[in-house]
Amino acid sequence: MKINKAELQEALEKVKPGLANKELIEQSTSFAFMGDRVVTYNDEISISHPVKGLDVKGAIKAQALYEFLNKVKKDEIDIEWEENQVIIKAGRSKAGIVFEQEIKLPIEEVGEIGKWKKLPMKFLDALKFCHPCCSRDMSRPVLTCVSVGKESVEASDSFQIVSYELDKKMPGGEFLIPATSVRELVKYEITEVAEGESWIHFRTEEGTIFSSRVLSNKFPDTSKHLEIDGIEFRFPKNVDQILERARVFSEKEISAGDIPIATINIKNGRVKISSENEHGWFEEEARVKYEGRPVIFSVGIDFLINLFSRLQTCIIGRDKIGFSGENWKHVIAMLAEDEKEN
Repeated sequence: MKINKAELQEALEKVKPGLANKELIEQSTSFAFMGDRVVTYNDEISISHPVKGLDVKGAIKAQALYEFLNKVKKDEIDIEWEENQVIIKAGRSKAGIVFEQEIKLPIEEVGEIGKWKKLPMKFLDALKFCHPCCSRDMSRPVLTCVSVGKESVEASDSFQIVSYELDKKMPGGEFLIPATSVRELVKYEITEVAEGESWIHFRTEEGTIFSSRVLSNKFPDTSKHLEIDGIEFRFPKNVDQILERARVFSEKEISAGDIPIATINIKNGRVKISSENEHGWFEEEARVKYEGRPVIFSVGIDFLINLFSRLQTCIIGRDKIGFSGENWKHVIAMLAEDEKEN
């Protein structure tokens, strides 16, 4: 069977995020071929993608297949499926990889996929905007998820809340999708959604299906926390450049995962931006027009850099800072008095 190597590689690349790091579930580190689709499953997400010209059922260790194809120079490869191995020929190269005809992955747990419905155009933007604000604290599982409602998408880590209003109502019911799933999902140009039992499914125009487990818990009502009264504050024009420098020494605690964090301190007509990690620390001050009481808060650097490309103002309230745009709100709690700098 002759297969276009680039098309097979593209399919494997699409489903690769669904592989497990360790095989706690049998074949969860393998590519499962099911007819004309290749599938991965790691108990949290499952991804499948069509492969043109393929019609076989079985599982192959992902690392061996993926790495061998990356080393092959030929555009077209010849694949022969035998009882316990797959033979791949590419020019003068020939390799045999163990092939398990029985698929042992519990893919049936994903269940049946409901009717496909069109997603709101702003849905993917909403996921990208909200998921960095989710908590990493598994003792509060609801806050480790992005909350998808009928009209908006929300997230919170109890120190900050973000809400993004959709351009159209979300089809189907409300659900909580883990931020760990969303971090992979936002890499796909999804256009459709379908409901399942304890799973939610998304599909791209190319036919990739991304399935994720969802939580049945209810997300807290954040509406009262999103409202903020206070004074308008304008950051300096070069704040994005300062943040880029701060990013070099951005904090990377377990609770923050891989999200770079900056601390903002506003007092006495100056704003100081600081960051630190195991390699060192950074701080830089700039003059601002502000005569109010001292303010200090911590927030993701990437969020601020992205934000300041559109606006440079916020609202300083009694105990929180508020940023807002045409269809979104982001509120951050100020640090407690004993956490402020002397």
